[in-house]
Amino acid sequence: MSKKGVLIGVIVLIISVLLFLNRSHVVDWTPTFIETETKPFDTKVFFDQIPKWFSTKPKQLYTTFYEYTEQIDTSNSTQNKLSKYLYMNISDAYPIDKVSFESLLLEVANGSQAFIATNQLPKFIQDSLGIKIDFEEASFTQKDRTLYLEHKNDSLVYLQKLNVRNRYIKDTLHIKSLGFFNTNKCEHRINFAGIPYKKGIFYLHTTPEVFTNYQMLASKNSAYISTVVSYLPKNMQLLFDKNQKIDPELAKGPLRFILSKPPLKWSWYLLLLGLALFLLFNAKRRQRAIPIIEPLKNTTTEFVHTVSTLHYEAEDYNGIIQKTIRFFLETIRTKYHLPTNNLDSNFVKKLAQKSNQPIEDVERLISMLISMKAHTFSSKEPLIKLNKEIEGFYKKS
Repeated sequence: MSKKGVLIGVIVLIISVLLFLNRSHVVDWTPTFIETETKPFDTKVFFDQIPKWFSTKPKQLYTTFYEYTEQIDTSNSTQNKLSKYLYMNISDAYPIDKVSFESLLLEVANGSQAFIATNQLPKFIQDSLGIKIDFEEASFTQKDRTLYLEHKNDSLVYLQKLNVRNRYIKDTLHIKSLGFFNTNKCEHRINFAGIPYKKGIFYLHTTPEVFTNYQMLASKNSAYISTVVSYLPKNMQLLFDKNQKIDPELAKGPLRFILSKPPLKWSWYLLLLGLALFLLFNAKRRQRAIPIIEPLKNTTTEFVHTVSTLHYEAEDYNGIIQKTIRFFLETIRTKYHLPTNNLDSNFVKKLAQKSNQPIEDVERLISMLISMKAHTFSSKEPLIKLNKEIEGFYKKS
């Protein structure tokens, strides 16, 4: 590697290190709702509190709910088949498919229960549960909001960070209101409700932000979350439906730990950058120069120009006339597919038809060719006249 290449590589590495050391720590406010992450809108704080609220250890679902129930059905464990579940999911947009929700409906109908906290509930789920989700107009300014619980003194005041429309459950006869908020016009809006479904019940919460890391750590009243959780059964097997379904076996890769630690992650990226620069400059040094091969030039025009110049300078006007006649007849054979061995009236008629020219003009040109082929010329005037006639033929055809 040349000294110049080494110098460029060193400069790039130094700049990369300086950018890494001086980069500002940007907080990621993406509402991912991942129970193992520590970003503001993830749910690790809530998930870590679950063992204190429930008697069973939560089971995280790395597959869809339908796939999980299929695995249970094909297993030999009768106890698993007969047990009741507490299903739980906290998300920005509830990520369940229709087939999995049908399986969840079947489980709840047989006595299981489900807790779903989400900003966006699919329409097919609302139709299945016989409810209607509506929303207030979105507010793009952060402000304090208060959530209340029915028949309880616990309330939660929090600074809303998510720029979403405040959704609520329209009140109907078959739902049980468990929590609410008041609009600016003091209108009562249900945001936490129990929805009976055959032998089981769905608990629906339309303000999932209060379960995030930021809100649970910033809240001055943690009793609200505890009271919400108190409505849920404590002894059922808790199934926590993950929003990011990564197989734990695949997640145990050698790079997972490195990428989970920012210093190690950036060191790894710098190592890859240095390796890429080394390969780039090293390959450039070893690569042989590729010669530039000029394409072959068409020298036909130059050849014709040279030959005609020789004839003209030698004043061989008759030679030029005879070659011009042969070239013209070759053009007729190639372009119009006419034999030129017999230049009679039949030939003149066919050429006039194919070239779309008056028969008198064609007849005059052919007569000139026949006459000049039979004579010898020593002046340039016949050559000029012949060239003028042929050029006129070309222009009209």
